Amino acid sequence: MIKENKLSKYVLYAIGEIILVVIGILIALQVNDWNENRKLVNEEKETIANLKLEFEKNLVDLESDINVIHGIINSCNVLLEFTGPNYEFGSLKNVDSIISLTPRMVVWDPSLYTLSDIKNSGKLSRLSNEDLKMLLIEWDSFYTNLLDWGDFYVSRGDKYFDYLIENSVNRNLLNGPVQYSKSKFEGTNEKLLRKQTFENNLINKAAMNSFMLNNYIEAKDRLADIIKQCETYEN
Repeated sequence: MIKENKLSKYVLYAIGEIILVVIGILIALQVNDWNENRKLVNEEKETIANLKLEFEKNLVDLESDINVIHGIINSCNVLLEFTGPNYEFGSLKNVDSIISLTPRMVVWDPSLYTLSDIKNSGKLSRLSNEDLKMLLIEWDSFYTNLLDWGDFYVSRGDKYFDYLIENSVNRNLLNGPVQYSKSKFEGTNEKLLRKQTFENNLINKAAMNSFMLNNYIEAKDRLADIIKQCETYEN
């Protein structure tokens, strides 16, 4: 009986030791999981903070480009108020300066380094913020289309530039860091205001810039929504 009693105590002791070891292992695993989760959360916060900074800069650049496009459209509209076969020379002042603003093109070129890293590393699918995840997925598709429209915008803009090369006193239109004296050839750019081909090109130029303006305004709204969702990580 004494031996059986000792054996029972030994078995109970061994079971207790095993239970303590198991509990210790479970606690260690839980602590390890907690540490890993905290590490992942911190990494996600750091990634989103970088994304927010990137998109904030992109937003500033986009707003600047939007202002330039407004200027191009306004210049086209001013000229279109005077185009026609009966235009009277001298009616519009600073014709050269106004026309010189119309060939400009603005193609927004955002930084996408952080977003590309999020997609390529698989972090996008693991984002805890479902709203942000969906906004980024939608942004990817939207920006792909925006690039295609940007290429079309540039190609049409090149045609307008070529038109001015062929039909204007181009030297008098140059308005940049290098200034030239007026052309010695006869002619004036005011004559363009009497040409229907010039009016047609102006209409197309204004329309294309208006189209890109609408796309850029939508891009601005999308950027603002993404930045707003990024800010939820700061709380």
